[in-house]
Amino acid sequence: MNSGSDDRSSTPARGILPGITSGRLRWDALDPFPERTPEERAADDKTVADIATFYERRVDPEELDRTRALPEGFLDDLQSQGYLRLGVGPDLGGLGLSSYAVFEAVARAAQWSVPAAQIMAIQAGVGAPAMLPALPEGPLRDHVHGRIAEGTVSGFGDTDHAGQNNSRPALTATPTADGTAYELTGDKLFIGNGPVADLLPISAVLDDPDRRRIGVCFVDTRTQGFQVTSRIEFMGSRGLPNGALRLEKVRVPREHVLIEGDGDRLPAAIGYLGLVGRLHFTGAPALAIARNCADWSRDFVVRRTVDGRPLGDYEQIQRLVATTVAEAYAMESVARLSLIGAGLSDRWLEQFLAKNVLVRTAGRIVDRTVSLLGAEGFETVASKRRRGAPDLPVERAYRDARGLRIAGNVDFQLDNQGAQLLLAAFHRDPDTGRAEPPADLGLATAEDAHLTDAGRAHLAALARHTADLTRTCRELADAHDDLTGLYEHEGTLVLVARIAAELLTMSAALARASHLARTGADDNAQALADLCCTDARHRIEAAWRRLSAVRSGAEPDHAAISRAWLSVPGRDREAPQR
Repeated sequence: MNSGSDDRSSTPARGILPGITSGRLRWDALDPFPERTPEERAADDKTVADIATFYERRVDPEELDRTRALPEGFLDDLQSQGYLRLGVGPDLGGLGLSSYAVFEAVARAAQWSVPAAQIMAIQAGVGAPAMLPALPEGPLRDHVHGRIAEGTVSGFGDTDHAGQNNSRPALTATPTADGTAYELTGDKLFIGNGPVADLLPISAVLDDPDRRRIGVCFVDTRTQGFQVTSRIEFMGSRGLPNGALRLEKVRVPREHVLIEGDGDRLPAAIGYLGLVGRLHFTGAPALAIARNCADWSRDFVVRRTVDGRPLGDYEQIQRLVATTVAEAYAMESVARLSLIGAGLSDRWLEQFLAKNVLVRTAGRIVDRTVSLLGAEGFETVASKRRRGAPDLPVERAYRDARGLRIAGNVDFQLDNQGAQLLLAAFHRDPDTGRAEPPADLGLATAEDAHLTDAGRAHLAALARHTADLTRTCRELADAHDDLTGLYEHEGTLVLVARIAAELLTMSAALARASHLARTGADDNAQALADLCCTDARHRIEAAWRRLSAVRSGAEPDHAAISRAWLSVPGRDREAPQR
C-alpha cells in the first residue's frame, strides 16, 4: 500500500501549525527537516528517471500543444508501465511510491509536458487509486481494489455548472424504489481525465427521504446515461483530457456510495486526500515550470551580450536570475516540508497553503523569465524554429502556469478557505493562542540551528510575525460568536492566509538550509534562503499594512464601487449580434 498514506497523526505535530497556535517559534516542529533515507532517495530517483525517459520518448510536447491530441496508445502505455498506479503497491500492479515520490515523478514528467504529466497526477492525486487507502472495509473497497488491479483511468467529478464553491453539489442521487441503488442526475464541468475515465468518483447530494446528505458515488462510465457532452480546451495544459459530463439517471449500486454521516462511510481522510492530490496536479507542474525557467534563464543569459559585455555581468540581470533560483529552492523546500513523511491527517495546513505558494511563485518566475528573454520569451516555439533560434518553450510554460492558479479552485478562494480552516481551530478552542509567549518568542529553542547571521535574523523575524499572526487570529476569533459572521470578512481572511503562506515559505527555506548545513550538503542553500526570506518578509510587511487598513476600515469603499458598476443598466443591453 502507499507508504505515503499511513495515518501518522499520533506522532508529534510538525510544520508551522504548532507555532501559529502557540504564538512562538517552534523550531522543534521544523527541525529535523523531513528527509528521505538514502535508500528511499536512490529508489525514488531511479523510478523518477525512468518516468522522465518514458515521457521524453512517447510525447512530443509541441505537437501535443498544437493538436491537443495525445499520442496513440499513450494511456495504455501509462497503464502497462504502472504509471497510473504510482502510489498503490505491487499487489495491484503499482509502484508503491510515497506521496513525495509521486510529487517528484509528476514534476519530472511535467518538465517535459505539463498536460501529459497531469493525467498521471490526477489519477494518483484524486482518482480511485488515491482514495483506496481511505475506503472502509467492505464491498466498495473490494470493488475499487479490483478495478485498480484490472487497470483503470480515473479522476474526480466534483465541480458543478454552478461552480466549485457552493456548499453542496448540485448533482443529485435519488434512491431507487427498492433501495438497492441510486440514480444520478445532473452535470459536472471541468473534470480532469473525465473524457477518458472508466471509473469516476462523483460528488452528489443524496436525495434520501429522511435527509439530504453529501455522498461520493463511484460511477462506472460505461453505465447507461453517462455522457461526455464536451471536451474542454484551456489556454494552457493543451491536450489534457478534460470534459463536461452529463448524467441522466445513471445507476450506481448503493454499496458503491460513500455517505456523509453514515457511520464511518465518508471518512474525513477523503478531505485530506484532496489536499495532497491538489499538490500533485498543480504544485508539481508548478515546480517543473520553475525548474525549467531557471535552466532557460541560464541558457539565455550565458549566450547573450550587450555592447560586448556578457549579459550576466549586469546587476539587474543578476537580480532576476538569483531571485528565480532562490524561489525555486523555496518551492522545493515547501513541497518537502508538506509531504515527506506526512500521513493523511498530518500537516494539513502546510498542504493546503502549499498549493498557492507553489503556483503563485511559479507565476512570478515564469513572468520574470518572459521579461528576461524579451521577445524570445513571448515568441512561440514554432516561430523560433523557423528562424533557427533556440526553441525554449517559455510562451507555452507561461500559459500552463496561469492555468495552475485556477485548477483545484482559484487562488484567491483558496486563501479564503485556508484562513477559515485556521481560524476555526482558534474558534473551537478558546485557549488556543491565548498563552503569553516567552520574551524571546521561542528563539532559544533554535540555538543549535545551523544558520548564518542573515538566516538567524530571518528566524527572529519569523518568530515575531508568527506571534503577531497568533494574536491576530485570537482577536478575530474572540470578536465573533459564530464562524459565519467571521467568514463574512473575506478581505481579512485572504490577508491572514497570505501571511501564513509566507511564514510557511520562510520556515521551510530556513529549516532546510539548516539541515543541509548540518549534513555538509549546503549547496548554496544559506544564500538562497537569505534571498527568498528577504522577499517573503517584504510581502509579509505589505500584507500587515493592508490588513491593518482593512480591519480599521481605512480603505476605499470597494463595495460601493462594485455595486455601482454592477447596477449599471448597460448590463441589460442586448447581446451583440454575430
